[in-house]
Amino acid sequence: MESESFEKIEDLEFWDEERFKNRSLKIMGGPKIVSIPVPDDVILCDFCNAQITEFPVAVYLGNALCPKCFRELKEDLKKGNQR
Repeated sequence: MESESFEKIEDLEFWDEERFKNRSLKIMGGPKIVSIPVPDDVILCDFCNAQITEFPVAVYLGNALCPKCFRELKEDLKKGNQR
């Protein structure tokens, strides 16, 4: 995914593969907190759950976006700015 000039999109970042390494999910329930490691090569879109394999990854408000969802986000933001 090309990180063109998107200065106008506030809270947008582009992450490389290194930013996704050594992650884990924390599950809280009852008296224990369970931590489950996430494989470094498993990166999913937070909007549609598609696997992401292109870098850098667009991350908007902490949500990783696949190229399709990123395009849709840009279109939605563009429409919102035209109002």
